Amino acid sequence: MRYGRAVQIPRVAGIGVGGVMALVRPPGTLQWKPSPDTRNELKGGKVMKRGSWLRIAVGVVSLFFWLGIPVHAAEKPIVLGMPTSFFQPLCKSSKLAIEMAIEEINAQGGILVKEEGVKRPLKLVTADTRCGEPGTPVQSALMAVDKLIAEEKPDAIVVAPFRSEAMVATMDLIAKYKMVTLQSIAQTPKLIEIFKGDPEKYKYWFRATTNSVYVGTAAAKTMDLARVLFKHNKLFIIAQDTLWARAAADAAKAKLEGFGWTTVGYEPVAVGTNDFSAILSKARSSGAQMLYVVGDMPTLPVCFKQWKSMRIPTMLFLDFAVVTSAKAWKSYGEDLDYVMVMPFPGGTGAPVKALPKSIEFHKKWQEKKYPDMDDPRTVSSAYDAIYILKDAIERAGFVPSKDPDKFVGFLEATDLEGVSGRIKFDKSSHQQIFDGDPKESSVIVSYQWRAGKMVPIYPENVAEAKLELAPWVK
Repeated sequence: MRYGRAVQIPRVAGIGVGGVMALVRPPGTLQWKPSPDTRNELKGGKVMKRGSWLRIAVGVVSLFFWLGIPVHAAEKPIVLGMPTSFFQPLCKSSKLAIEMAIEEINAQGGILVKEEGVKRPLKLVTADTRCGEPGTPVQSALMAVDKLIAEEKPDAIVVAPFRSEAMVATMDLIAKYKMVTLQSIAQTPKLIEIFKGDPEKYKYWFRATTNSVYVGTAAAKTMDLARVLFKHNKLFIIAQDTLWARAAADAAKAKLEGFGWTTVGYEPVAVGTNDFSAILSKARSSGAQMLYVVGDMPTLPVCFKQWKSMRIPTMLFLDFAVVTSAKAWKSYGEDLDYVMVMPFPGGTGAPVKALPKSIEFHKKWQEKKYPDMDDPRTVSSAYDAIYILKDAIERAGFVPSKDPDKFVGFLEATDLEGVSGRIKFDKSSHQQIFDGDPKESSVIVSYQWRAGKMVPIYPENVAEAKLELAPWVK
């Protein structure tokens, strides 16, 4: 006997597919091919024909019509495109965060689209731009983004290319396709410069995370705690030679000099540098009291290991992804003791008591049994981006792709609580606002590693302890 064709059961509004299907079949998918055993069980040992199943389905649907309950087909999903570099741990974790948010929203029936009078589920489609892999040309990343947009026709883009250089080049594609984009990784201030150069053309772009100027400024204010508490004032910088890292270093340098610090050394290092002993010796001889190291290359752990083993008499602020999550201690242990770190948006690397959504975020992550993050920077931003879109769609009453020009205004008016505090955008730059008060804006939180724990030390209104000097630092 053949059972080749599946029976399609319509979805019933207000009760859902599960409610209808529970009456005619065991729990499962919308399309079900019943086995002979199941048919025998339901028919008292006699095999039911496909026509019998259809009559049952029709009877159930007729019952709902008789009760005045509307019946309709499954709604078309709202498609979110995620073109980024899955070679990078940050992008892998960002995808998990997005999937977690989508599951939460879809479990509630999806997003209410008022103009359509229905709730629509979210669907994620991805493309690997490979821009986080060494040697990948920007043009290859652009081709991946272009293909995703052309073939998948997403309603909006989230996360976007990993490397700042690729994100800069993607701006024209966003404008070309009028593709509403909540970008949540690339940090370069160049993106704001591009936006401000032609706001009408680039209005579909929003940065739903920090930027390197915010990061550098927060890093400077954290390091300045050493001046306030211990009267330190000599700075030495080691910066990876990439756009975002140099921008962060420059911002930190300018800020600290404004606070009264003197920069006694600034060393750009090429990606792949695997011995920092000569540079660290320079830092020692310079009389530096604070060492700021910024980058994302995989060889950077050598730097802080050598700092510890050489007993360089400075405090160390390490702006480096893999030491900003709980997993880092398992890898590096006591080498991290007294190191200051800053996973960019507050609460993304570790929960903060003053940020309730950060506690929820990490609890949900653990409940999903996701792996510990290798790189937590901006992962919470990817999660929040889905809720930013949900909020804007529900206020607008339509999806971004229907009228992207009009939808932009609803994103500009965003005002909701996220993992890092209150989410709002600066209309003049389409940059998410980060300041020191989580009740008024989002915040960046710095931590200090102590005996295996990341302890919040900055800003003061969310700090859970004060900065402590390493034992070998005066």
